[in-house]
Amino acid sequence: MKKTLIALAVLAASGAAMAQSSVTLYGVLDIGVGKLKDGKWGLNNGDAGYGGTPDGFNSTSVIGFRGTEDLGGGLKANFNLQTGGLDLSTGGTSLAFSREAWVGLESGSFGAIQLGRSSSIGAKVMGAYDFNGTSYSSALDRAGISAVTWYGSSRRSSQIQYASPNFGGVVVRAGFTPKGDEGGVQGVGVPDTAKNRYSLGATFANGPLSVSAIAETKQREGLRTAYAIGASYDLSVVKIAATYNRREAEGIDGYNTFSNGTAGNGGQNAGGKGWTVGVVAPLGAANVGVQYARNTDADIKALELFANYALSKRTRVYVDFVKGYDQNAVAASAVRAAAPSNPYAVGLGVVHTF
Repeated sequence: MKKTLIALAVLAASGAAMAQSSVTLYGVLDIGVGKLKDGKWGLNNGDAGYGGTPDGFNSTSVIGFRGTEDLGGGLKANFNLQTGGLDLSTGGTSLAFSREAWVGLESGSFGAIQLGRSSSIGAKVMGAYDFNGTSYSSALDRAGISAVTWYGSSRRSSQIQYASPNFGGVVVRAGFTPKGDEGGVQGVGVPDTAKNRYSLGATFANGPLSVSAIAETKQREGLRTAYAIGASYDLSVVKIAATYNRREAEGIDGYNTFSNGTAGNGGQNAGGKGWTVGVVAPLGAANVGVQYARNTDADIKALELFANYALSKRTRVYVDFVKGYDQNAVAASAVRAAAPSNPYAVGLGVVHTF
């Protein structure tokens, strides 16, 4: 009898421990057919068309693991590991966790802190104002004025990031990347031009209104502090948004964002400043929208049209179209294929999440 009671106690303790900790496998899968200007129709050839990596037209296909552990007293430990480079057209993938790789602590009264590679403050604060997500068809990104893709990426390596609790609709986020992680090993060999990088953003959301602001200091000499502001309002029949953005580099006249920054502009550091507007309308299980962006610094524009239809909570089909205006052609380089003047892209596909 005593052995039975001991066994039951061990099982109960084990069950309680397991209930306090969890790990979840999740993913996003995007497969579609599309075409770029001067290109052929193909499967998942959105970014690949002008020299990038194969990817869907609407979302990045990823697989990840996230987990949490209850440490008691309202404190939790958590982590997130997310792959990049998953190509559904070939089945090829990179097992490197190049999109998310961090460990953090979270408390209801303190907020949350993350250490490692994670989504940038710009992506978390300003991403909500790009109504179709930062897809390949994003007019904001194609005009070179998306805060989500400052420094050519929506992620930051070696970042310490903090998010405050929600204070009456206000959430504050801050990020810090020390210059010792800008090259070399353990800070050895870091260029003299490298800078500590600081990010600070805040969002106020109350009912139908949302207002946000974000700033990020320059990564190195020769760049500049980037900043953006945005607002949206939900009128039920339609939701509208507007943003203003100054990127981390000076604009280049005729800069072609489809070429991913090879137009003599320091690699991935896109240039410019300007404004965007967007409208999205819900239609039952579907939504349709239009977004327009103008880079007044580089004198280029982009128009985006999109539609999504939800087949279920986890599966939707989409149609995306984007066209750039006043964008000069870009010759091929060692890292990118040539991009034509006034490029466009169209994609039709399906996204499944799990």
